[in-house]
Amino acid sequence: MPKVQIWIDGKEIWAEEGSNLLEAALAAGIHIPHLCHDPRLKPFGSCRLCFVEIEGGRAPVPACGQVVTPGLKVTTENETIRKLRKTALSLLMTEHCGDCIAPCQLACPAHIDIQGYIAHIANGRRDAAAALIREQMPFASVCGRVCPRFCEDACRRNIVDEPVAICALKRYAGDFDLENFNSYAATPLPDTGKRVAVVGGGPAGLTAAYYLALAGHRVTVYDRGPELGGMLRYGIPEYRLPKAILDQEIKLITDLCAEVRLGQVLGKDFTLDELRQSYDAVFLGLGSQAAQMLGLPGEDSPGILNGIGFLRAVVEGNAPDLGRNVVVVGGGNTAMDAARTALRLGAEKVTVVYRRSREEMPANMQEIEEAEEEGVKFLPLANPQGYVC
Repeated sequence: MPKVQIWIDGKEIWAEEGSNLLEAALAAGIHIPHLCHDPRLKPFGSCRLCFVEIEGGRAPVPACGQVVTPGLKVTTENETIRKLRKTALSLLMTEHCGDCIAPCQLACPAHIDIQGYIAHIANGRRDAAAALIREQMPFASVCGRVCPRFCEDACRRNIVDEPVAICALKRYAGDFDLENFNSYAATPLPDTGKRVAVVGGGPAGLTAAYYLALAGHRVTVYDRGPELGGMLRYGIPEYRLPKAILDQEIKLITDLCAEVRLGQVLGKDFTLDELRQSYDAVFLGLGSQAAQMLGLPGEDSPGILNGIGFLRAVVEGNAPDLGRNVVVVGGGNTAMDAARTALRLGAEKVTVVYRRSREEMPANMQEIEEAEEEGVKFLPLANPQGYVC
């Protein structure tokens, strides 16, 4: 863009036409008080401190919202501006709730900048929102579908009515990015020459592979299965997490990796010592896919299935014959997934048995309500003593 002549406090400077006035002033060494317009803060907001007067203007305006135009004459300091800044600063301090980090971000296990990506979406920057999410967690679309939403429980909007739809907005940003071919893809740092083996292609291993690759390391992912994803693929039903979406986000990661080796079992096809000899570092993300049974009599009977094994069999295309009447023991998210999947497989009646009350179920309340809407029956304050088949 061409540079134009402007005056700030009587000082002549040249700045690009259409550029931001505050940035032009700072670049010229002219300080205008401000808090929000800092390149280290994403996205930009407005603190209302950077008021300036424009010659011919009707009233002071924030410098961060003013563009440079030819012949612009700016005053950054007078009594009117000082009073406005004092009022703005007083309002900021009055409204400050004592949280340097938002409660939703503190509650998020990945510590995603939730306020930041929602502000990006509000500003029409869905690509930047997805990029900000992926700074902390590479599965924006996946997590936007299956996250338990601890952030929404902590959302301050609960004080008024109900939480901001944080998880749905994450899904919205992630899906937009996938539909537009990862329009805001992160650029890896220069090659370090270091080689890293990641054992396990589930959420932990893929996340490690993503950030290691972005750091410039050459990553090889090993996994025992025929496809990557771990519990994301084999533990979450299709109706909650379409595998096409999962595959797209996994591809964003594997495209950064040097190699992916499937069907490789640690201790059988390779050993930890062998990896240590061939790689500069090894990350073990083996997962925890063992089912927890109750240890009751008759548990080894043919009609007794564990939840994780059942969900995996369905994903692999080996769904068992459930019959007409199915009982699911437990009150967690796996139990809800198993119950709703059983209905989809044709069971006529599905009952969830849980030892505590419905309100004490550890499953996400939305999952419980959706299961109930689909026809799942609940039997609280009950537990089996054994199995008869």
